[in-house]
Amino acid sequence: MRFLALLLFLAVSCAPPPESPRGWTTRGRDIIDRATGEPVHLVGFGLGGWLLPEGYMWGIRELNRPRHFEAAIEDLLGSADAAEFWRLYHTHFTTSADFAAMKAMGANSIRIPLLASQLMPREQPAAPPYVYSDYGFSWLDSVVVWAERHDLGVIWDMHGAPGAQNRENISDSDGEARLWTEPDVYWPQLDSLWLKIARRYAGNPVIIGYDLLNEPLLRRYEGVDVGLLRRLYVQLTASIRTVDPTGILFVEGDDWAQNFSMLEPIDWDPHLVIAFHSYPPTADSTGLARWDSLRVRYDIPLWHGETGEVGAPYERNVQSTGFLREANVGWSWWTHKKIDRATQPWVCPSTEGFRRILAYWKGEAERPTREEAREWLFDMARRLDTKECVYHPDMVASLMGLDPGVPPETEVTP
Repeated sequence: MRFLALLLFLAVSCAPPPESPRGWTTRGRDIIDRATGEPVHLVGFGLGGWLLPEGYMWGIRELNRPRHFEAAIEDLLGSADAAEFWRLYHTHFTTSADFAAMKAMGANSIRIPLLASQLMPREQPAAPPYVYSDYGFSWLDSVVVWAERHDLGVIWDMHGAPGAQNRENISDSDGEARLWTEPDVYWPQLDSLWLKIARRYAGNPVIIGYDLLNEPLLRRYEGVDVGLLRRLYVQLTASIRTVDPTGILFVEGDDWAQNFSMLEPIDWDPHLVIAFHSYPPTADSTGLARWDSLRVRYDIPLWHGETGEVGAPYERNVQSTGFLREANVGWSWWTHKKIDRATQPWVCPSTEGFRRILAYWKGEAERPTREEAREWLFDMARRLDTKECVYHPDMVASLMGLDPGVPPETEVTP
């Protein structure tokens, strides 16, 4: 009897969490609200630059990925003050007030670019169990709290995978796409990380789903089998489905999420979405055709998962978002905030001290003292708070369907 009771306990404790009546899933070519059964047009922002900073967002190209910034800042400040800088940076760059503002604009979804090394340190054991970071996961916990508070859906985006899914700065690579050249090492890490994320948040109604891999690159690299991408996606899907049976799985193709041929047939799960990227934003049926043919063939939704970077007067934004709504294609604009760059809702002006640090990193100025660097970097981190940044309502107005007004609590400068 005790043995049967133990078996029952184990079955219950290991079972996936019950499905929430709220949330999102897919039905045919639509993303739907599970509570009402009605189609939902996903519109929102990708929070680039927060958990995975890129050089151009800071105003520098010589340093262009997290590992560069981590090393350069520790070199200037030492390890303790460097850790405090990153705490200030993460604390101020994105807050509950940002979520409130984006909800007030009319957004219903937020794409969160994840940096694997922030969630699990780069140096890992040769086999599971792997080591994870409480600090890194605390920010994901905050995202969920803010999303619940302001009624926004969350899409987790694996922007920088263990080992890196391309050789570029956007994956925080060391110059090698080790996810493809060393799959025995890095596939288990990625699988374990996605399972940990899914298990931690499965059942929460704000979770829309999982963008399994941002902009993988394979065929441009000699000796890399493009078939690896589909095999990896199938493996990750199987792991996530052990804890989340209906969360949406957003899949990106090769060549900057534009070529999906190696993923065909795109049929290994009933809740897949084709997540394509393009710059400038796709704005007509001709531009959409190569992905629309896949939507028709497999009867699954399309999502313009990353686009933007259009400067004033933002005419392409108007054309694109108007067209995408008519075409039943949701979108996520890149991004919500950058330093000294006006292609998104908020621009954070750089300080004189921060510009002097950038000049040093570019080889154009002398090295600041440790005290100067600490003062300037900490000050810049605090000034990344939205209330210190400049709001561009005309940019928001160019995203058709969004309201450029923002709630008073953000205290933005007009």
